[in-house]
Amino acid sequence: MPLEKYLEIMNNSLMLKTIGTILSYILHPMVVSTLTFWVIIYHTALTIVNPNLIFLVSLFFSTILPIITVLYLKNQDLISDLDASNKEERLLPMAFSALFFLIGFVILRKINSPTIIQGIMFCSLINTILVWLITKYWKISIHTLSVATSITIFWLLGYNYIIPMLLLLAITVTIRVITNSHTFLQSIIGMAIGIISTSTQLILLFI
Repeated sequence: MPLEKYLEIMNNSLMLKTIGTILSYILHPMVVSTLTFWVIIYHTALTIVNPNLIFLVSLFFSTILPIITVLYLKNQDLISDLDASNKEERLLPMAFSALFFLIGFVILRKINSPTIIQGIMFCSLINTILVWLITKYWKISIHTLSVATSITIFWLLGYNYIIPMLLLLAITVTIRVITNSHTFLQSIIGMAIGIISTSTQLILLFI
């Protein structure tokens, strides 16, 4: 049975949609971003003089400010839901997020954070701009892009657990399709951009 046909059948299952929704919140881009910074700052071989400050800066600009912005935009009825599900509504939150990532990157450089931490914030900036440009015409999955970005970062750092990583990517693609958030192609394209864009930036500029 073709994969897309199989996913279409799964769309009709209420239980699977519920599970998919729960997993979508667990694998939300802001959660993934926070966990990525946390693991790399506190649980890798990096020698960091001021890990708490670096983590707080990373958390503030990559997660807290974007959350506050989304809540404000929702309160002002500028977006219809907290996920900004409509394609056109995604542009403004992403524009703000790109600005926050830029400021975060500059501050991380000023406080002499490890190069890889600066690189992650820089990738967040460039990837957000790429998605913003694409979203003007087509809605791709930010969930799959975010998970793929994180996996690419850990892979380049030497954490080459191919089976768990492929499984996580497959789960992310599947849940975005069965919750009717994206088509299969939109999810795959998001994943591909995350891998290609992130690996290119990190290898050329930060590793």
